[in-house]
Amino acid sequence: MCVVALAHQTHPDWPLILVGNRDEFHARPAAPLAEWDNGSGIVAGRDMQAGGTWLGVHRPSGRVVVVTNVRGAMPDPEKESRGALVSDLLRGEGQFSEPAAEDLPRFNAFNLFTVDGSAARLLTNRPVPLIMPLAPGIHALANEPVDAPCPRAGRLRLSLEAAVAAGSDPGDLLDTLLAEDDPALFLRGDVYGTRASTLVTISATGDVRMIERRYEKGGRPAGTTALAFRIG
Repeated sequence: MCVVALAHQTHPDWPLILVGNRDEFHARPAAPLAEWDNGSGIVAGRDMQAGGTWLGVHRPSGRVVVVTNVRGAMPDPEKESRGALVSDLLRGEGQFSEPAAEDLPRFNAFNLFTVDGSAARLLTNRPVPLIMPLAPGIHALANEPVDAPCPRAGRLRLSLEAAVAAGSDPGDLLDTLLAEDDPALFLRGDVYGTRASTLVTISATGDVRMIERRYEKGGRPAGTTALAFRIG
């Protein structure tokens, strides 16, 4: 993901609302949103090049994890996969399921939100490795270091804040917050651009809704997947 906003424990009926755009090279292969067939319980899109994911929900536990890259840092192919970090955090098991701050430099530059029930955390390795609890509220990330101002993240955070304050059902947030005609949040490049817009909501009773809208070169629609399930 390259811009994402999280409403954590702020909406009266939906204690988790997450919405964001994944910007990526169009040539990088990816599988659509689905429950993975490996018994992991992960519901996510899948990066077919490295095997991990950028955003997902763990169906048995309700854990939610989303990652962005950070611009300006040359990727090192010898580093660990950020998608594998997301997968391990979702499953709650594996080499990176409980990373310490000193583990974070093993990955290329990233920002990450993880939510497990009422507990939410920010993990990042730019500008320095950091694992920090998040208070209830509206939080946003993009592909900038967390100590740098980011207009994209700020714009999406304010929009989500207004939507939560209205108290309405968040099911239409992809239309209202991540409209395809908004050049500040939606990138239409032929080589690199917005590949997916995703909404995740979890209700106070454990009902999960996930919507993923996919795009081809130039921002052309390439399909939508909508899933609904219960935690557990």
